[in-house]
Formats: sequence, structure tokens, C-alpha cells
Amino acid sequence: MRRVAALAAALGVVLVVVAVAFAQQTNQYSVTGSVSPNVKGSKAKPVPVSVKFGYTVTEASGMQPAPVKTYKIAFNGLRTNGALFPTCTSSKITGAGNADTGCPKKALVGTGTIDSYVYQTADPSGAGGFPCPKKTDLWNAGPNKMVIFIFGDPAQCGGVGALPPIDAKFVSTSGGQALQFDVPPTILHAVAGLSVAVHTVTSTVKKLTVTKKGKKRGYFEAVGCPGGKRTVVVTFTPEVGSPANATKSQSC
Repeated sequence: MRRVAALAAALGVVLVVVAVAFAQQTNQYSVTGSVSPNVKGSKAKPVPVSVKFGYTVTEASGMQPAPVKTYKIAFNGLRTNGALFPTCTSSKITGAGNADTGCPKKALVGTGTIDSYVYQTADPSGAGGFPCPKKTDLWNAGPNKMVIFIFGDPAQCGGVGALPPIDAKFVSTSGGQALQFDVPPTILHAVAGLSVAVHTVTSTVKKLTVTKKGKKRGYFEAVGCPGGKRTVVVTFTPEVGSPANATKSQSC
């Protein structure tokens, strides 16, 4: 925490002795996504699949991106079956001292990485900031529910280790389902005067199956391929600026 404290102290000096006007940040986004096996599937004959997706956030003028407070990640032609698999809730993780080691192993549906940068909110140039790499565990939390747990070596992020779990939900869309969640201010601004800019995220949801009533069911299932393409659309809502979409399609 010494590095965070030093940066916070430096921020106070900057605010007192320097007056610099920065233009509003303009975030730019790109998305990757794929499904394996790359099959069409149908509601009558769903096919269990694994899902990989990721995104990159940059800033149009080269500054640090504005923090993103809401994400909606839509998967066309896919559905989830959280009711069929073991669960782990955010309250269980919080009750264990902000640790997910006590969660049932079979409730872990995916993992990922996050590369972020911590900077002084008043100076989005990023001067004096530091990188903050983290890992993520994605836990099934029941029907249409997921918990995102972010953790990592405190020594690599200014003394900050595991973060509070984030509750996410799957909502219905015209073509499938979307994972939607809000990132609370306690994560975007873990220390007053500092902001966390996400640069890149990678996530893999494993191909998990269970047999129910003689049929193999998947956590993620392919149930269609409208127009011969399976599309991932991510809607980003930053703290500063307007929401924006980024899209990636895979032929199927």
C-alpha cells in the first residue's frame, strides 16, 4: 500500500500547485470472441460449447481511458444453464474474507486476466501511475447468475490484492443472452483521487457438461446461428462519455 499512499499524497500536491486542463477522455474499444466447437446447434438440439472473449480499451488522444462502469456482453445464438451446475455466491466469497478458495471446484466455469493501469483521476495522462495486472475467476451463481472474482499479487498493483466480488447476470436478448454487470466505485476508485483504467481483458468459459434425464447439457450451449454468424457485441458505459458498442463475428 506504500505505493498507493505515495501516489495519493502526490495527487494532493498536484491539485494544490498545478492547474492543468485536460480534455474529456474519449474511449475506444475492440472485441474478440469465439466459440468451440464452432457449430450451429438449435433449441431442439443444443450443443455444449466453450466460449472465449476479450476486449481492449484505449483512448483516442493517447491518454489513459476513462473507467468503464457498466458492461453488457451479448452472445448471439448461445444460452446458459446455470441451474444445472454447482454454485458459489458473492456472499460466500465475502464471508470467507474475500477469498474464493472455499467455493466448490465444479462451480468454477471460467477464468481470465485483466491488465489495468492506476492513475491520478485529475491527470489522465497517466503520469506517475502504475500497472495493475489481475486474474479473474468466473463462478456460476445459479440460474442466469455469475460472480466475477478479481485477484492478484498485491506487490504488482501498488499493494492492492483481491477485490470485492462482482455480481453479474445473464439477460435475454433478441438473439441469445448477454452478461451484464456494474463495476462499483470501490473498485474503479479503490483509493480516493485514483482511477483504474482497464486496458485488456481475456476470458475463457470452459466447455462444461452434465447429464440430466439421459441428455448431455452444457453450461454454455449453442442454440442457433442467425444469418450464418455468431456475434459478440459488447456495450461499454464509461464514467465519462457516452456508451459505445464493439462487435466481433464468427461464421458458423
